[in-house]
Amino acid sequence: MQNQEKYGEEVLLVEPRGIEPVPANERHGRSRNIFTLWFSANLEFATLSLGVLSINVFGLSLWQAVASIVIGTVLGALVIGFLTTFGYKWGIPQLIQSRASFGFIGNMFPALFNFIAGIGWYAVNSVLGVYALQYILPIGFLPDLIIMIALQAIVSVYGHNLIHFVERISALLLAVVFIIVTFYAIGHAHFNISDLQAIHSSNGLSGEFILSIGVSLSYMMGWMTFSSDYSRYLPEKTSAKRAFNAAFWGNVIPCVWLEVLGAILATIKPVFSPTDIVTGIMPHWMVIITMLAIILGTLTANVLNIYSGSLSLLAIDARWIRAIAPKRWVAALLVGILGGILSYFGGQNNYYSNYSNFLYILAYWVSPWVAVLLFDYFFFGKARRSVQEFYEGAKSFRFGFFAFLIGFLVSVFFFNQALFTGPIAHAFPGIGDISYYVSFIVAAIVYSIYAMIRKNRETSLNM
Repeated sequence: MQNQEKYGEEVLLVEPRGIEPVPANERHGRSRNIFTLWFSANLEFATLSLGVLSINVFGLSLWQAVASIVIGTVLGALVIGFLTTFGYKWGIPQLIQSRASFGFIGNMFPALFNFIAGIGWYAVNSVLGVYALQYILPIGFLPDLIIMIALQAIVSVYGHNLIHFVERISALLLAVVFIIVTFYAIGHAHFNISDLQAIHSSNGLSGEFILSIGVSLSYMMGWMTFSSDYSRYLPEKTSAKRAFNAAFWGNVIPCVWLEVLGAILATIKPVFSPTDIVTGIMPHWMVIITMLAIILGTLTANVLNIYSGSLSLLAIDARWIRAIAPKRWVAALLVGILGGILSYFGGQNNYYSNYSNFLYILAYWVSPWVAVLLFDYFFFGKARRSVQEFYEGAKSFRFGFFAFLIGFLVSVFFFNQALFTGPIAHAFPGIGDISYYVSFIVAAIVYSIYAMIRKNRETSLNM
């Protein structure tokens, strides 16, 4: 406890706290820190690459791409903004909060999925950083990957305060570089690029438009499971409106900006590797600066993936987990190592295909999970007073897990991606991939029915 009391707002002190609640006397920070954190974390090349997918993979016109990007991003950012307010309400990580509706054992499954997702996102971003580092330091994929891993691990090990500090400093630097890239891109853009590719695709134009919305939404879903992790140190009296706006606009502004920028760049020339997007349209000196920004953007995104991935590993809270990762910083190192291995084997070929498939797989489990979390809050969360409810009680399954599972299983029929196409999506390709909407709605309905029955029963017992 002594080290925890010293932590405060110290930046160069390893965060001693793991998944336990942050007490009121240790709270610090302001809502604007949430804005700079998300703004900086999204000013990265993976975000820009999403816009490339809308043109190069889904074959949309530029204006169709812009519409799909805005719709998907806004939908996701609304949820992130709302979940951010949960963080300082209870002072606990996001994946601990779902224990109330999933049960201690039931919650191990989303915690495990989020741990794996953290590793996956870490790998996706690291590959981009390595591509950029190779342009500046061409010593080979593996040596450059080791450099990227080391840089990201240092910040993640120190934890919450250093992460917020790095994001604040990086926000302005990255914004300036991408403003310059935007200026060059607009000068070369083909604004009237044809959408014939989409019309002749197997899914049709409507299906590809829905798929493109889904990719932008899926990217936002990757952050949903992290939302409270970076607001849990805020004072309990933090304004909900300010916290929501900080998280919402901190995601919408950079994501819409960079994804649209990626779509614009994709109209200029074919893109075979991520760094092809910016080479050839800018002077060499500016390309070097852009590559440095890509490396910095990789770091700002990946420290969140490592940090939240490590919290999710601790949230599993099994005996063997406590044996291999007794501290948060040890878990962070483990995420970094596993993500580095995945980066090496999965990132050297077929980047865009692997990236789009990963985004859809990620959305499949997040959507029913967040549906249960939100509807549990609407029915029971406002009355929940004791934080210990998230840590104590029967080590069992609660109904939220079954609502989550039912929502997911129903949505399998609507899967539509390269790895697997569900029977309904196969029969009606024009609907694209609507599985995440289906899983959200089904899980929400199932959990709501349970919640209403439970509340009616409790009311009858109290009469």
